[in-house]
Amino acid sequence: MASKSLPLPGGAPNTPPNGPPPSNPQSAKNLVAFDPKQAVPQQPIYLQRNDYIGFNFLTSLLTAQVRVNYRFLTPEGEIKEGELDTAVFNGAGFFEVEFYEGWLLSFSARVTSATFAGFFCFMQALVFRSITTVANGNFHGIFWQGYIPALATNGWPGTPTKEVTDGAGVIRTFTQANPGAGVDWLIQVPAGRRWTLLSLRAELVTSAAAANRFPIFKIFDATGNTLWSVGPNAAQLAALAVFYNLGPGLQFYNDTQNDIILPLPAPTEVKSNYIIQAATTALQAGDQWFTIQASILEWGLWDS
Repeated sequence: MASKSLPLPGGAPNTPPNGPPPSNPQSAKNLVAFDPKQAVPQQPIYLQRNDYIGFNFLTSLLTAQVRVNYRFLTPEGEIKEGELDTAVFNGAGFFEVEFYEGWLLSFSARVTSATFAGFFCFMQALVFRSITTVANGNFHGIFWQGYIPALATNGWPGTPTKEVTDGAGVIRTFTQANPGAGVDWLIQVPAGRRWTLLSLRAELVTSAAAANRFPIFKIFDATGNTLWSVGPNAAQLAALAVFYNLGPGLQFYNDTQNDIILPLPAPTEVKSNYIIQAATTALQAGDQWFTIQASILEWGLWDS
């Protein structure tokens, strides 16, 4: 349909060469048998103009960075895409995305920073109303949470949501630095962690000083209460190297070849600020602990 040209200022007609060239709009019928504008999205997450999507992270990485790709549907029926590259964060981080208005269709997330074997990165997706980027703002709903593995993606919808302590956990080896001579060792569970202790092994090398050493292994909670204590029934004498092996549900055993097995509770569950410690009776100044290693299942922790 031809449109009537309005005059330009000064009375000149709004036609070439005085005005813009005529438009030539083109259109095509939809390729589907219904009007997409009348189709209600399957996902019920509709964001208003003052709503934000928040992404909350908990990780064992010291320098973490995550990329989130998302798609949303505008009220005009247009599908748009976006990408969020988080700033580098340590241990925990919170970041937000504003869509203005529309339906969230999907998102996927992957870790883009360097990782190490046995790391974890837990992520929550929330709807909130705030202009302040904080992890304890006015949240109106968590609609997905789960772990993001290395070299793979996770996201919504499609993957079942998981609590921070759900799933098999991450199997990894924890190595405690050797203490100085004449000093016992301790392992403190880091903040924001829950461990299931699978095994622990440490070597005590005694000096030539004559004494009967009895290494005692203890577990304390965060307030100092002793939850478990166990030790061998035979002393370690001078000038010996003995490996002490601890595991849940085992019985005491001494193979007389300098390997001693000691029991732990089954299962052995410890969380943030719990302490696993060696306390050796009659430890001498020249005695030395070596190779203090634990095999653990690790999760992030909500009750730290």
